[in-house]
Parts: sequence; C-alpha cells; structure tokens
Amino acid sequence: MNDERADEQLDPEALVMQRQTVERVQRALGELPVDFREVIVLRELEGLSYKEIAAVIGAPIGTVMSRLARARERILAVLDTERTTEWCS
Repeated sequence: MNDERADEQLDPEALVMQRQTVERVQRALGELPVDFREVIVLRELEGLSYKEIAAVIGAPIGTVMSRLARARERILAVLDTERTTEWCS
C-alpha cells in the first residue's frame, strides 16, 4: 500500500516512467534462468540473507553469491539493450 501512495504523489510523466521501469525489470527477470531468478527474487524482493538463501536452495553461500552476481549482470545487460534499442528507435 505504501507503494500506491508514493505513486499518487508522482506527476504523470514520472508515474509513466516508473511503470515502464517496473515492466522492463519484470521482463528482464523473466529472461533469467530459473536458478538465477530464484536467488535474485529471494535476495532483492524477499530480503533474505545469503545464508538464508543458501538454506532455501540447498546450495553453498559461494554458489548463492555467484548466481546473484551473474543474475545482476544479465539483468543489467537486458535493461541496457532495451534502453539502447529505445534510443535508436
């Protein structure tokens, strides 16, 4: 609910930009392999620690850290590609 109130305070242009950003991130998440998506969701959306994620997925903390790094790299690459494509259009 706090997010909804924050949206109401944005001007129309900022609100559109925020929604577009959310859609881009959701698409980028959807393109990740399941193993990467799982750890990024647990960390960034659920707020779990590396240790908690390791327990949930049954993998060493090093694996969690590696998957998170790779997931973040891929998300940034997808977002960068989309932004570049939009600018060229």
